[in-house]
Amino acid sequence: MFTLFFDGEPPSIDTVEGHRTLLRDTVERLGLTLIEVTPATTADEVHVPPQEPGGTAEPTIGPSWDLPYDDLNQLWPHVGLRKNAPKDVKAVKLREVMRSPAWSAAPLALQRQAESFLHDT
Repeated sequence: MFTLFFDGEPPSIDTVEGHRTLLRDTVERLGLTLIEVTPATTADEVHVPPQEPGGTAEPTIGPSWDLPYDDLNQLWPHVGLRKNAPKDVKAVKLREVMRSPAWSAAPLALQRQAESFLHDT
């Protein structure tokens, strides 16, 4: 785990990106595997649990849609994303939600919005 702590004002985007580049270079040089970067800026920085054969993976959302969301903008924070997260990062997280057993019970408006988002990505 690598964490960038700071006192006072948050570091500039350039500082954060510089550290992100150093981290990725170090991971590659040491032959390690990058699991997740938060906040993710590319799809490969999003951790997606491996799917078990036959779709028996432990779902992250239960079998019923108990979430009060009917709009993607409401769903992003629930899956750990900011509204301004890159589209490819949102697409990875959205596909993960859509694989859950609860997705079939999600509001139809949300399902349509999700399909449209993925189609445009």
